[in-house]
Amino acid sequence: MMNKKNAFPELSNSLEDYIEAVRNIELEKGCATVGEIAEALNVKKPSVSLAMKQLKERGLVEYTQYSPIVLTKSGRHEADRVISCHTMVKEFLMTVLHMEEPRADEVACGIEHIMSLEEISRFQLLTDHVRKCGK
Repeated sequence: MMNKKNAFPELSNSLEDYIEAVRNIELEKGCATVGEIAEALNVKKPSVSLAMKQLKERGLVEYTQYSPIVLTKSGRHEADRVISCHTMVKEFLMTVLHMEEPRADEVACGIEHIMSLEEISRFQLLTDHVRKCGK
């Protein structure tokens, strides 16, 4: 069953976290390694390898054991969606609710998985309004 939030209904919250980590590392370094992903998510390398196999099966990453990991076009699109949601929610929490950045980041990581893009965009509209009105 497809949900409102994305075109990959089979992507669990955990796999979304993995694809987000790959994208962030890829943006910084060009590609990601299992070790870098494990470090970013504070998980063991075998967990990363398993997740990469699952993402490869879904056509979201190019992955071969012991080789750098690169997102496919679909993978980049999905990762950018997750990152965009995370960023919008984090900005809302910091701007509207005045949360400290570390806590806002932590809370945004949970919220990004359960809200639709439409709901997230409402957060952005309210955040923009609060900024415009001077808090």
